[in-house]
Amino acid sequence: MYKLFLCLRYLRSRAIAYFAILAVALCVAMMLIVVSVMDGFLAKVERAAKGLFGDIVVESTGSEGMGLYDEFIAQVGKDVPEVEAASPFILVPCYLRIPESNWSQIVQAAGIRLPQRAEVTDFEKGLFVQTEWAKPTFDPPIWEIQNRLDGQIKFIEELRGKSLRPPRVEDQGYGMAQRLDNALLAHYGARSLLKRAKDHQAAIAEAHAQLQAAYGQSHGEPTERTEALEKRLEELTTSAGWLDPSRHIILGLGIRGLSFRTEEGKTIRFLCPGSKVSVSLIPLGSGLGTTPSLNSKTFTIVDDCQTDVSSIDSEIVYVPFETLQQLNNMSAAYSADKPDKVIVPARCNQVHIKVRGATDERSLEAVRAGVEKSWHAFRAAHSEAAMGDVSVLTWRQRQAAIVGPIEKQRTLTVIMFGIISLVAVVLIFVIFYMIVFQKTKDIGVLKAIGAGSFGVAQIFLAYGAAIGLVGSVLGTIGGYYFVRYINPIQDAVDHWFGFRVWDREFFMFEKIPNEVEVVPVLLIVAGAIVAGLLGAMIPAARAARMQPVEALRYE
Repeated sequence: MYKLFLCLRYLRSRAIAYFAILAVALCVAMMLIVVSVMDGFLAKVERAAKGLFGDIVVESTGSEGMGLYDEFIAQVGKDVPEVEAASPFILVPCYLRIPESNWSQIVQAAGIRLPQRAEVTDFEKGLFVQTEWAKPTFDPPIWEIQNRLDGQIKFIEELRGKSLRPPRVEDQGYGMAQRLDNALLAHYGARSLLKRAKDHQAAIAEAHAQLQAAYGQSHGEPTERTEALEKRLEELTTSAGWLDPSRHIILGLGIRGLSFRTEEGKTIRFLCPGSKVSVSLIPLGSGLGTTPSLNSKTFTIVDDCQTDVSSIDSEIVYVPFETLQQLNNMSAAYSADKPDKVIVPARCNQVHIKVRGATDERSLEAVRAGVEKSWHAFRAAHSEAAMGDVSVLTWRQRQAAIVGPIEKQRTLTVIMFGIISLVAVVLIFVIFYMIVFQKTKDIGVLKAIGAGSFGVAQIFLAYGAAIGLVGSVLGTIGGYYFVRYINPIQDAVDHWFGFRVWDREFFMFEKIPNEVEVVPVLLIVAGAIVAGLLGAMIPAARAARMQPVEALRYE
C-alpha cells in the first residue's frame, strides 16, 4: 500500500514529472498521427488496386490473350469453393482524342462487363452518375445523367459566385474564375446534348424494336426491309448524338486536361457525360507477326469513375468488354469454309476473381494456389484456351511494384519517428535520476523501517509506468482528435497564414487520410508505458541499492 501511496504522492507533488508526462504525450501524439496518416495512404492505394483487379488476377503472359475465359470462370467456380465471382478483363494502351479539337492523351483502355464488374470489385462506389448502384451499366437512363449534371451546374454556379482568390499555381494560364466559366460552358453544352438525345430516345427505341422484329421474321437474314430499318436507325442515332450502348465509355476522373480540382478538393469537369471521345489503338490480339493497323471508334461518355488514386484515375477509361475485344482483334475467328467452326476463340488478357470470406494475404495465397491448379487442369483439357501461359497472382502480388515502396516508406517513417521518440525515455531517466537524488532521505527512512530493496525499486518503476500511462492517454486523445480533424485544421492554417502542406489540386488524394485504427493505438500506448519503465529502471536500481545508514548519513 505504501508503494501506491508514495507513487501517487510523487506524481502529484513533483512538478518536474509533468514535463515527462508532456514529453510522453507529445511522442505518443506524434507517432499516432504519423502512423494513422501513413496507414491511411497505404489503405487507399490498396483499396484502389484491389478495386481495379479484384482479389486474384489470372493474367495472360502473351499479347494474344487467353481464350475460353467464360468456360474457365465456370470451371474455377466449381473447383474452388472460395471463388465468389469472376469477370474477364482487357487492358490495352490507347490514344484518347476529343473530336474536332487538338486535345489528345495516351491512356489505358479497360474492357469490362457491367454489372458483372461490380460483383468482383467496388467499381460502382467511384461512379459519378451511378454511384453506389448495385448493378451499374453502360446505358444509364438519360434523365439520371441530366439530374447529376444539373447538380454539378448548380454547384459550379455557386462556386463561381463566391469571391475566389487566384490559385497559387495556374493551370494552362487560366485563373480559377476563367476555369469555372469554361467548365460551366462545357456543362451547358452537355445538358443540351442530353436533351436532344432524350427527345429522340422513343423514336430510336421504336426503330430498334422494328429492326429486331424484321430480323425475326427473316430468321436473321438481311432483307430490303432490315436494310431500310438499319439506315433509319443510323439516321436517328446520328441526329440524336447518342450512340449505341456498345459505344458508351466511362472516363477515369483525373485524366489530364479533362477536369481540375479546386483548393477545397472538389473536382470540376471540362468534359461531361453526353460528350464524345475517340479511342484509337494498335490491336495486340492479332499477334506480333501481323502488320499493325490502327483501329478507331467514337464513344459517348455516360459516366466517370474515381478510385481516389490519381495514378489510376489519370490514365484509364472503361469501355464495354465486347467492344474493346473487337477493337483489339480479340474476337473469335471463324473458318471461311465452315462459318460455324471457331478457329481462334474470343480472348481476354485477364480474369479477375473475388474471394468470399477472409481476404488476408495468407488466405488469398491458399485460394490462389487452388485457382492455379484449376487453370492447369482446364488448359490440359482445352489446349486452345491460351496462346501462351498465364500467371496467377493475388492482387498484392500483382501490385507489388506500387504497394511495396509505400509500405517501405511507411516503415522507414515510423522508425525515424520512433527514434525521435526515444527522447521521452531519456527525459524520464534524467527526471527520475534527479528525483532519486533528492529523495535519498525518504529512501533511507523507508529502508530503516523495513522496506525491502525490491519494494523501493517498485515505487519508482510504478512511478515511471504511471507517467507513461498518463502521458499516453493524453497523447492518444490529442493525436486522435488531431487526425480526425486534420483537414479542417489545415484549412484553418491556410485561411489564417496562407500556408498549405497538402494542396488538394495536385496530390494523389483529395484529402489527407483521417482514420485512426485501434491496433496501432494499443501498440503505441504499450510502447509509451514500456518507455516509462525503461526510463525509470536505472534510477530505481540505484534507489534499491541504497543502504539506510548511507542514505541518512548525508542528510
